[in-house]
Amino acid sequence: MLIHEFGKQYGTYFSILDQIAHGDLTQSEIESSLGVNSLGGQLKIMEEKYGIIRKKRPMGAKDGCQTVRYEIQGNFFRFWFRYIHRHASLIEIQNLPALEKIIVDDYPTFSGIALERWFRQKMMESCRYRTIGGWWQAGGVNTKGNSDECEIDIVAETLEGEVEAYEVKRNPKKYNPARLLEKVEIMQRHLYRSKEIKMAGLSIEDM
Repeated sequence: MLIHEFGKQYGTYFSILDQIAHGDLTQSEIESSLGVNSLGGQLKIMEEKYGIIRKKRPMGAKDGCQTVRYEIQGNFFRFWFRYIHRHASLIEIQNLPALEKIIVDDYPTFSGIALERWFRQKMMESCRYRTIGGWWQAGGVNTKGNSDECEIDIVAETLEGEVEAYEVKRNPKKYNPARLLEKVEIMQRHLYRSKEIKMAGLSIEDM
């Protein structure tokens, strides 16, 4: 169906979706991986015409900001482009055990993202919040003075104006409250300076 919709250029669209499924989330990352310039038109078509991808901006960012990431909307397309499209040659030669191993080994990463989406959806359904999103800043500096990628999985503001920050982990033992606190303190330099922020970890056990 997608091949029919995209026409002769479907290969380019599929390559873009493949890169997003494998972690290239910004336009510049996708273009760099594919060795192609100016894919903005294709990204816009897939977002606005077909709704296959969507833009994500960090909480507090304005619509015109350049800190934009893309994600594939549906879990089916995420799965298909992460595993089936990229490893089609294994299917062609009927080496399904090899494909199975790839999927099983990588599934914690795939399902971790799905788990984060699940919690966001449940928060939306509660009707307790005015905004729900995430927050990130490339090149953030933690309390030890180290420069790194600073990202908080879920940041939400309730209707009463309270702010909550959550780290999502499949395994609750991997939740690090001290690390989340570091990231929240970095976020507070830019947002919510005068507010206390509720922090917690969410895992499969909280479903």
